[in-house]
Amino acid sequence: MTRLRSTLISLPLAWLLVVVAVAACTQQDTEVKWAYDGPGAPEYWASLSKEYATCGSGLRQSPIDIAGYERVSAAPVSFSYTSDALAVRNNGRYVQVDYRRGNTMNADQRTYELKSAHLHSPSEHLIEGESFAAELHLVHTDSDGNLAVVGLLFGLGEPNPVVQEILAAAPPVGGEVVTEGIALNAAGYAPGESGHYTYEGSTTTPPCVEPVDWYVMRQAGTVSQQQVDSLLALSGGPNNRPVQPAGDRVIRAVPR
Repeated sequence: MTRLRSTLISLPLAWLLVVVAVAACTQQDTEVKWAYDGPGAPEYWASLSKEYATCGSGLRQSPIDIAGYERVSAAPVSFSYTSDALAVRNNGRYVQVDYRRGNTMNADQRTYELKSAHLHSPSEHLIEGESFAAELHLVHTDSDGNLAVVGLLFGLGEPNPVVQEILAAAPPVGGEVVTEGIALNAAGYAPGESGHYTYEGSTTTPPCVEPVDWYVMRQAGTVSQQQVDSLLALSGGPNNRPVQPAGDRVIRAVPR
C-alpha cells in the first residue's frame, strides 16, 4: 500500500487523472444492470441501486394476478390516438416505440398523453391465474405528471398486424434507435371495447415507481407463435416481471 501511494504521488497530474478515470470506468463496468435473469434478475432489483429500493419495499407493485375483483359501473376509457411514432428503440430488454404529442386517453375524468408503447412476452399480468402470450403497455402521463398505463393482452392465435408493424420497425440489436421511415400510427392500439380492470400499482421495470393507475383491457387480442419467437429474440428471452402481492388493493372490473 505504501509503495502504491508513493507511486501515485510521483506520477504527473495528467497521468494521475488517467489512472483515476480508468479505475472509475472499471468500477462502472462491473456494476450489475437490471435484467430478467442472472444477477440482475427481478428478485435482485431492489439491491442493485438505491433508486430501485421501491422494487422491494413498495406496497403497490405491479404486475399482479387480477382476481377477486369488484364488478362496478364506471365511465368507459376512451382513446383519441392520431399521431405517428417518433422513434423505435431496442434497449436489449424490450422494444419501445416513442410517440409525439397528440395521442390522448380519457379515464376517471382525467386526460393522459401517450408517451410510449413497449412489449413483454409472456404477459406480465395474469387474469385469475391465466398467463397470456404477450402484453403491450401503453404508457401515459397527465399534465401533473401522474402515470397511467394501459395493458393489452394477447393470446396465441392469428398474427397481430400492429405487433407485426412494431417487429418490422424494431432495431435488431440492443441499444439501437430507429428514427427514420417510421409509420406506426398510434390509432392501431386503440382497443375495440372499453371493458377493463383497474387498480393502483407501479411501473413493472426499475425504479418501480408508485403510484401508477393501471387499466388492463378485458378484451384480449392474438399473436402468432412466430411473433412471440421474434419478441423473445429481440429481448434476449422472456421479459416479464413475476406477479407481485396484491395485498389489500381494490381491483375493479368495468364491464364492456
